[in-house]
Amino acid sequence: MKNTKIKIVLSAIICLSVVGFVGTVNAAGASLYVSPATLTKTAGNIFSASVGLNASGSKVCAVEGTLVFNNISCQSITVANDVMAQSAPTCSNPYFLIGIPNCATSDKTLLTVSIKAGSAGTASVSATSVDIIGEGVSVGSTSTSGNYTINAVLAPAPTPAPTPTPTQQVAQPTEQTTEQVETPIQETVLNNNGEPSAAGQQASLATASPARTITIIAIVLLVIAIIGGGWYMLSKKKKSE
Repeated sequence: MKNTKIKIVLSAIICLSVVGFVGTVNAAGASLYVSPATLTKTAGNIFSASVGLNASGSKVCAVEGTLVFNNISCQSITVANDVMAQSAPTCSNPYFLIGIPNCATSDKTLLTVSIKAGSAGTASVSATSVDIIGEGVSVGSTSTSGNYTINAVLAPAPTPAPTPTPTQQVAQPTEQTTEQVETPIQETVLNNNGEPSAAGQQASLATASPARTITIIAIVLLVIAIIGGGWYMLSKKKKSE
């Protein structure tokens, strides 16, 4: 009852300063609205919304109400410069009672609210217990809220793993075991004249390769023929003496 008297007195003072008397207005249907009415934000975003008056042809001189925040946290509330705050709202106490000098018959912004989006889902800003006062009479009590969609914060894209730099591998020398084949040493048996004997030649033939064996045989035969011829000539010479 006390608040109603304050509102009536406030609206009467404002109107008297303009027209000099208090009259009754028959028009009704004025309301409050939140702008923007719809919006999509990401969780944690900070944005602004305004609370305005839709006079709807009525003469409005004072407005009362309380702001309600759903899944949105209030950061600050600013009252418009061209209105008078009988009770200025704050984030901790969002109740307001605002007078409009010279009254208003058209749309008018009353408050600007800075808000922070909550968790993913839906959110809203609205006004409750609304009373819109004309020249000594209530001309409205409704309001339209602002309804918002809050998206979840997108997880950062995974950082691709760095591509390893190709490392030049130095080929390690492979230890190779070289089997040394011992070549049998062929002993050549010499005869009394210092020439290879037939026995020595035959002993070497046992370890020689086939091609080499043939060569050695040919040499041995040649040597035998030479030796035989030499002996023959020598013995013939001795007989002649």
